[in-house]
Amino acid sequence: MQVEMIRHEVETTYDKVKSLAGWSVTKNVVLTITSYYVTAAKEFNAVNFSQAMASLKERAGWFSPLRGNLLPMMAAFLTQSANSMDEEADLLLVKQRALKKAGFRNSIHSYLAALLMSDDPKLFEEEAEQAKKLYDAMKKQHFFLTSDDDYAYSMLLAKKGEDPEHHAQAMRCYYDALRKEGFRAGNELQWLSQVMTYTDITFHSDYVKRAADIFRVLEYDLKVKPIHYPMIGFLTVFDVDDQKIRKVISITKELERSKQFKWNREMALSLACGMMLHHLTESANQVGVSMATSIEMVLQAQQAVMAITVASVAVSSATSSSDG
Repeated sequence: MQVEMIRHEVETTYDKVKSLAGWSVTKNVVLTITSYYVTAAKEFNAVNFSQAMASLKERAGWFSPLRGNLLPMMAAFLTQSANSMDEEADLLLVKQRALKKAGFRNSIHSYLAALLMSDDPKLFEEEAEQAKKLYDAMKKQHFFLTSDDDYAYSMLLAKKGEDPEHHAQAMRCYYDALRKEGFRAGNELQWLSQVMTYTDITFHSDYVKRAADIFRVLEYDLKVKPIHYPMIGFLTVFDVDDQKIRKVISITKELERSKQFKWNREMALSLACGMMLHHLTESANQVGVSMATSIEMVLQAQQAVMAITVASVAVSSATSSSDG
């Protein structure tokens, strides 16, 4: 698909999603949903989307993390299945309950982690417990950084079946090495260090160098933010060459011309990276690329969650200041 066609597809899908998501849904969430459909080359189905929203709303309690701004986003993710939206909503809640039973908190991130679980109920308990063991090992390495927003990575990476302690130690090695390469310390760098263990938990110094090189190539033409670190990780472990990186830059620049990205330029790069991973899935037999494409929606969702959180804090601070 040519870059102009990609931009047109984004603008068209955005308008369709916006009309159904509701006026109260933030632009970040609408862009996340749009990115999901465009990245996966999936036609937006208004009927399925509406049914998924209704199914989740019927099952979510008043104080459920699924309520509010994030409801349309989770509904969009459910539409990837060919099953009925009622069945998918029920399955999501069963998976999330398994995660809560294993010790994960009731937050939007536990629902995002549930999206990465298999559909076999016999495996739910095992997968939840494996993810919790890895999460606990990660917390030993980074007590203050490790929190709810690491749930999805815990689920994704625990499926490798590696020893949790060794796996978490490899993440810490990557974190420290990447920090020395100039990556900013924080949650996003922790996510990047986790992604670097996706194909192999053995520490590879060449991965660190390649991640730094990709960052510099992107930064030369674009404004790269820490939120993009995990995507840089996927581009690294799947050995995306410089020619394809330049294609990512070209797509990003075209998307940035669209009014939808005027105040959300960081999401243009995320979408472009996601499209590259999807392209790899179609054109190559690289082990694990398909799964990387599926987690791309979780990465975008976390980006939207963070944006909503920051906005909420800003509004709260402004209100407190005016009250004072």
